[in-house]
Amino acid sequence: MRYSLYQCPHLLLLQGYSQQHDSLVYVLSRERHTVGQRTPSSKPSISLSAPDILPLHCTIRRHQSPEGGQAGTKLVLEPIAGASVSVNFSEVGRNPVVLQHGDLLSLGLYYLLLFKDPGQAQPLPACAIARLGAAPQNCRMCGAVLRARGVTSLPPAVVRRRSLLLEFEPDVEDTLLQRIMTLIEPGGDDHKLTPAFLLCLCIQHSATHFQPGTFRHLLLKISKRVRDTVWEKTKELAEKQAQLQEPISWASFPMADLVPDLQHILFWMSNSIELLYFIQQKCPLYMQNMEEELDVTGSKESLFSCTLTASEEAMAALEEVVLYAFQQCVYYLSKCLYVCLPALLECPPFQTERRESWRSGPALPEELRRVVSVFQATSDLLQQLQMHPEVASQMLAYLFFFSGTLLLNQVLDKGPSLSCFHWPRGVQACARLQQFLEWARSAGLGTPAEHFFRKLSCTLHLLATPSAQLVQMSWATLRATFPALNPAQLHRLLTQYQLASAMGPMSAWEPGAQDSPEAFQSEDILESYENPPPIVLPSQGFQVDLEADCLADSIYQHLLYIRHFLWGLRGQANPESGPTQPEGIEGLYHTIPEGHPEGHGCPLANRDPGRGAVETAPAHSLSVTGAPWTQGSLGRQPTRRGSQAGSLHTDSSCLLTPPSTPLGQEPGGPTWPEPSGLCGKALLEGQRNGPGGPPGVALEGDTVQAATEAPAEASSPSSSAEDFCYVFMVELERGPSGLGMGLIDGMHTPLGAPGLYIQTLLPGSPAASDGRLSLGDRILEVNGSSLMGVSYMRAVDLIRHGGKKMRFLVAKSDVETARKIHFRKPPS
Repeated sequence: MRYSLYQCPHLLLLQGYSQQHDSLVYVLSRERHTVGQRTPSSKPSISLSAPDILPLHCTIRRHQSPEGGQAGTKLVLEPIAGASVSVNFSEVGRNPVVLQHGDLLSLGLYYLLLFKDPGQAQPLPACAIARLGAAPQNCRMCGAVLRARGVTSLPPAVVRRRSLLLEFEPDVEDTLLQRIMTLIEPGGDDHKLTPAFLLCLCIQHSATHFQPGTFRHLLLKISKRVRDTVWEKTKELAEKQAQLQEPISWASFPMADLVPDLQHILFWMSNSIELLYFIQQKCPLYMQNMEEELDVTGSKESLFSCTLTASEEAMAALEEVVLYAFQQCVYYLSKCLYVCLPALLECPPFQTERRESWRSGPALPEELRRVVSVFQATSDLLQQLQMHPEVASQMLAYLFFFSGTLLLNQVLDKGPSLSCFHWPRGVQACARLQQFLEWARSAGLGTPAEHFFRKLSCTLHLLATPSAQLVQMSWATLRATFPALNPAQLHRLLTQYQLASAMGPMSAWEPGAQDSPEAFQSEDILESYENPPPIVLPSQGFQVDLEADCLADSIYQHLLYIRHFLWGLRGQANPESGPTQPEGIEGLYHTIPEGHPEGHGCPLANRDPGRGAVETAPAHSLSVTGAPWTQGSLGRQPTRRGSQAGSLHTDSSCLLTPPSTPLGQEPGGPTWPEPSGLCGKALLEGQRNGPGGPPGVALEGDTVQAATEAPAEASSPSSSAEDFCYVFMVELERGPSGLGMGLIDGMHTPLGAPGLYIQTLLPGSPAASDGRLSLGDRILEVNGSSLMGVSYMRAVDLIRHGGKKMRFLVAKSDVETARKIHFRKPPS
């Protein structure tokens, strides 16, 4: 049956997430609509595709008032616990809201919909038009608010800026620092400045919430940990290099072997630069606030002095890290260049250059390709590790300086023993240098390359000049033609050229009276390595900004993880308020959707009848009527509410162990009584007999009749979701940004159970594009390796080193599990 938009209430999409999947209009013609993300186990009537939309995000129910009639019909929005739902840019929490014509619905960070009800009013109310004018546009990647052109600020009521806060207690400071220091793998896909962001948030919280002056201890701890980490990595690299046999060749010292070791050093160098600038800028402000808070003059001066000294020591240590890391990196890169650079001067004649059929231009010869590979790998590494652009330019400039100086000194020192002193080889060496400079220009490095290769370029141009042309030039002409060479270098080069050409002394090449003293100064012939380009720390262009309106999605995901990590620490410190929920309340059964006459069976997927891919254990039913448990805010103890929250109706036919429950416990023990109900028995039969068991086993798609029907009037949001137990195989191929799924240990979430869970899915990534993965799903196997009992770090390591194409065995989580994995602290 078709419904006219002029007669039926509907939602009009103002801002969406996916042009491919979103609809422009959602007609609200049913008695009850479910809104959520479509998954293999969740089929909402209004499907939204953003990664922060839960499988069941909210419901829209038609409510008939006692007056009756068309005018007495209202639509009520009922949000699900943990879902981000706002009406007219005000969070509604878990409270039902009666929708009015012209209301703006914000679902998650991306979706903005306009509610229109032709039965209430034809034109939009004036307040709705005003709200539409002030509605913010959000970044499609991270959900942050984007400012329109010409608009200096947005109304406070509509700005939905991500909260950049990291709250912790002093007693967990050391554990927190250790976790941040080991959080990011330099060779992975994560944002490389995440440690700097998180450490700066730690400094901010310590300086603004702890006792005045105590943040000085944190500054010293951070600088010491960073310094010790860099020291350790350089020590490991030195030990590895000491094992190389002399003489070192390109085959024994390739750039590909050096890159993984340099990653760690450059990674912490990049983060140290950001930390150093943050401390320089923010510590004076923190100290100024500290000075205003203290009243006692004597203690104030002493504390102020200690804090100032500590901040200066921390900055000195971080500056030392930057300079030392710079020195170590250029040392090993120069060592690599030292192996491959001399070959540019000894080009074999009639060399066959390798060409690739797909390339339009000529391929580089092997000698030049090796040199270019060092510079290209260094440039890529600096960019990947998000090194400050000024520092990255200085490092590349130093490598150009070293290369130009090394080659020039070899030409001036070895003289006729080099083949480039013979005209054909000189032409070839000059052509190789021009190829290298062309590559540098194409890579945006033309200016430093031309500057530091200027003398070498003049030298090779001289050697590439035909002898018949050279003998006609006087000393003054040669000085004007090759101005980059000083008199001593030009005289040395001409003398060696005469020896290589077996020509007699050229009187025209004798230095003039003005240049004669300088031309015979032997100490001026070779270039010195003691005058490299200076290392200057930058003063602007930093990326760590705790007040930024749009934060990188990867950084925010790790911030959420650290918050969950701290929440888990608080639970370990105080078991009574820890993350573990009481057994039988939320951890061991699925609730029956209220308002549905049937309880759905739980489909099983067994890959191997001999192994049993899905292990389940029955649970006993507990009476919970009048005492449902709800998840409190992050880090707080779950609170018990009274009967006003509504009764939680359960059915014994769906008492299953979800994927998050520890496995391996045998049924029949003192804590695992025999299950009652059809579904529990079916699971045990399925475990005994495999997929080829008796017909009584509940397979995918089968349903069982619930023992008791839930009242149709019940409105507990936590029991509105359909629950499933479903295992499936997914094959993913890494994209340019990896797999695109953020994983978290279940112990560090409100779930409080071990396991590797999907917490985020990046839009457009392979994981999101597959369409079957959802937030809250659990990874059971990686490439056939079980993750049961495996630590979080080991599991992540298996994924990172699993190859380009990977195979995952995934367990679809129920709505409650997904909500806990994707739990976010509600705004205060």
